[in-house]
Amino acid sequence: MPPQINPVLILGAGINGAALARELLLNHIPVVLVDHADIASGTTSWSTRLIHGGLRYLEHGETSLVYESLAERERFLRNSPEHVAPLELMIPVKSQFAGLVSSAAGFFNLPIFQSGNPSRGSWAIRSGLTMYDFLAGSQQLGKHKRLSSQRWKPIGFDPSFMDVFSYYDGQIEFPELYVSTLIRDAETIAQQNGVRFTLRTYRRPKLNGEHFEFENLLDFDSPTDPITPSALVNASGPAGDETLEQLGIPSNRLFGGTRGSHLISHKPVLVEKLGRTGIYAEAFDGRPVFILPWNSGALIGTTDLRHDGDPEVATATPEEIDYLLRCVNSVLPDVELKHEDITQHYSGVRPLPFVPEGSTASIPRGHWLHTHEGTPWPCYTIVGGKLTTCRSLAEHSAETILKQLGQKQVANSQDRKTYEEGEKPKISPGGRARFVLQHLTGVAPEADTKTAAAASIEQLNAKTMADVIERRLMLVFDPTLSVAHLEAVADALIEAGKLSADARQTTIDQYIQRMDTRFGKQVLPA
Repeated sequence: MPPQINPVLILGAGINGAALARELLLNHIPVVLVDHADIASGTTSWSTRLIHGGLRYLEHGETSLVYESLAERERFLRNSPEHVAPLELMIPVKSQFAGLVSSAAGFFNLPIFQSGNPSRGSWAIRSGLTMYDFLAGSQQLGKHKRLSSQRWKPIGFDPSFMDVFSYYDGQIEFPELYVSTLIRDAETIAQQNGVRFTLRTYRRPKLNGEHFEFENLLDFDSPTDPITPSALVNASGPAGDETLEQLGIPSNRLFGGTRGSHLISHKPVLVEKLGRTGIYAEAFDGRPVFILPWNSGALIGTTDLRHDGDPEVATATPEEIDYLLRCVNSVLPDVELKHEDITQHYSGVRPLPFVPEGSTASIPRGHWLHTHEGTPWPCYTIVGGKLTTCRSLAEHSAETILKQLGQKQVANSQDRKTYEEGEKPKISPGGRARFVLQHLTGVAPEADTKTAAAASIEQLNAKTMADVIERRLMLVFDPTLSVAHLEAVADALIEAGKLSADARQTTIDQYIQRMDTRFGKQVLPA
């Protein structure tokens, strides 16, 4: 790399920003990755946690996106088995021919499809799955199948369902930890290639002429040198328009995010009925709903509502919670899921493009790199994107940036593994976070909370209680989360110089309140 190339500045340390940083570093381009909060603290943390082709995208004619996503699904399963595992999904249907015409019309973008959410019968589902198999090619997950009644009757589907199909996609239990893995890999690549990689969290960028200064949002961090980037990439997700406005970069509105809310339940009858197989069904109103085995519990989602407020405070509304409860009970009536069966909820905003009219389901789910004109350096905004396509988005974006910088592409991440051991990891249900943490830090799974917290602070860039609990140790999803856990994390932060002893109790009290308001979760007494 010629020494005159300044770092590319990436604003947003979610899954897309981290993946792009890795891709540029593979090509010997220095990177400064900045976020006003923690890594993976935005949309990355609030998804349905699937690595999938997007079966329902076929109804909207997004065939190229499905093809790309299925290829990336295969790479995830091959390159990162410590993060992604195959998941069988059952699709129950109520009729033979419903939805066949409207699904075909949607695929060919004909106006007839614009009328509501029709029910999808066996022929429509089978046609979609056949196309899905065709686009996937000869991948390791195999093809869809029609299940025998002996297989699905005991699950307790609503009697109105007459047939059940199954197919496979992938599940990524903790994309938050995948981002930590990407950043660790970026650090390794930078060291091997002798180029700069700097991660700065809790920093707010300020544009001063052609160079950037960074406001420190935490008291204990050291000052950050200003930089003049060779290029700027706005990867701040659904807050992308606000980022451009704050920097004074003129742009038309690019984002029109939608809110997706999820429920988590550990009700034994629901967990038992699912086993290790998920359900992808139509709700009572025709919208798709996932009921998934996840982290020793069940994950239920999602909603899809336009969201114009601050994405950082998106919370599942009572109406959304009622809607998802009704969805589950319309599919599995014997479960009788109630409010008291919900362990917690979470909600986030998708970084979708701005589409002022039409149904949220019809908003394109693809991604692209938007170019801004009139800036002192090449300037781009990542629009769209999802977990599954983070790597391909990064590769395509890097190609554009490299060309603009006059550099040749010398490498890509298509075959880069994050897990190098010979056999696929054997991970017990509910044990993936501990397994990945051990893989990243060397801390044994049986380590106490304070020891694990200290490792995440020292080695994985955690700086606050939320960083540790929500995006490193993943205790936020532990139904036994207690004040004792919070106290152990607080003590680790104090010893690392990230928290003053005087603020210990206040920090714990504030975090208990955050669990209640943002997640609907009660922290147990010590």
